[in-house]
Amino acid sequence: MKKFFILAIFALVINLVYAQDKMFSKVSTVFLLQQIEASKTEIDKAMADPKAQAKAEGWLWKSRIYAELYFDEKYKSKYPGCGDAAVAAFKKYEGLEPDFKQLADPSVAWRPLDLIYVGSFNDGRKLFEQKKWDSAYQAFLPAVYMGEIIVKKDIRKTGAKIDTISVLYTAYSAQNAKKEAEATALYEKFADLKIVGDDYKDAYVYILVYASNTKNKEKFFKYLAIAKEVYPKGDWDDYEIDFLNKNYSIAEKGELYDKEDAAGNLTARKYLLFGQMFSEIGREEKHGLDSITKMKYEKKAIDAFVKAYNKDNSLSLAAFNAGVIYYNDFGLIEERYNNNRRALQDLNTNKPPAEKDPKKKAAADAKFKEQVDGLKKANVELDKPLMETIDNAIVWLEKAYNALKNEPTKDRTIKNCLNNSVKWLANCFVFKREKVKGKDTKAFDEYDAKYKLYDGLYDKF
Repeated sequence: MKKFFILAIFALVINLVYAQDKMFSKVSTVFLLQQIEASKTEIDKAMADPKAQAKAEGWLWKSRIYAELYFDEKYKSKYPGCGDAAVAAFKKYEGLEPDFKQLADPSVAWRPLDLIYVGSFNDGRKLFEQKKWDSAYQAFLPAVYMGEIIVKKDIRKTGAKIDTISVLYTAYSAQNAKKEAEATALYEKFADLKIVGDDYKDAYVYILVYASNTKNKEKFFKYLAIAKEVYPKGDWDDYEIDFLNKNYSIAEKGELYDKEDAAGNLTARKYLLFGQMFSEIGREEKHGLDSITKMKYEKKAIDAFVKAYNKDNSLSLAAFNAGVIYYNDFGLIEERYNNNRRALQDLNTNKPPAEKDPKKKAAADAKFKEQVDGLKKANVELDKPLMETIDNAIVWLEKAYNALKNEPTKDRTIKNCLNNSVKWLANCFVFKREKVKGKDTKAFDEYDAKYKLYDGLYDKF
């Protein structure tokens, strides 16, 4: 029986030698006898010949042998770098024989690919658990490479479209190593296949944020469309507004809003986000805008907030933000109004003594009258916008208050908005009350009641 077994081996060796290139016959003989180290010696000798380097079979043998060294712990430590050598040889083989004919042969059965995959993944996993992110990323890469071939050739017979585990681990490692371009490229593999699930939504977010930060408009809108398709309930409008903020000029933002608004393409959420964007444009000094341009975007902000709330009455913050802008505008106009009134009082208080000379007196009186009339006229002109803004502030702050108080969960933001709403409403009704004092008793009583209502609610939330 023993003799027969040995003869059978020699017969097989002879058959393999005849089936293979004679340059690698000694390599195949010692490899078949499981003499891995001797196989390494022989393949290294053989591949020193430039002719051997032009043969796919030679690189396949090198990959097979070095993959065995890499997979076996006793050889792996003895021959550092054997894994990298196995991968490099594999890629050389692939370049010479892209159909993998010899690798797929039953006598090889994809074994070096499997060994490299498992060895790479195990190395990466150890480093991953140690939080050595950059090293883990590098270690995982061969597993990703081999995994793509496994999936493409359906070697596991699973019909999978992607080797999920290797790609995810490698992407996480790259992300934690701050290799943003590399992480994005890996996450795109899932997005391109429109893969969904709780574990993958963050991959789409990462792609969009990276595209936004790198000003890649084509990539951003490509993956935004996919994200909306596969996760229709996602908060994708937020990421689009973030992209616009980072990559569009102020004028382009305004033009896009007008276009999308006219086309009826904006959701309530997107109106809210546009409103926030426009209100920030008008508020931030870094833009260096003149007062007219600021006013223009402030009006766009109000328009967007109003439309957001009208589309969805649950958006209490949209109503609140509209009310805040109107209230602030009222405050600015009131300040100008009061400044004019104080200036008028100062004129009357500090009116110079009357001139004795008739001509000088007439000139002084004319100048004084001109100043007084100018201030009175200015306040007459301010009166209409003053009342319009306070009335609008009341409308939207009351809408905000009624919506905010019905919020099921009142976090710190909601509570702050509630307290501010009632405080500002109280201020508005005091102003309205004083305006009609001594002129309209009914209106005075109504405004006074409103003032007392809201003043009594301040700091109750």
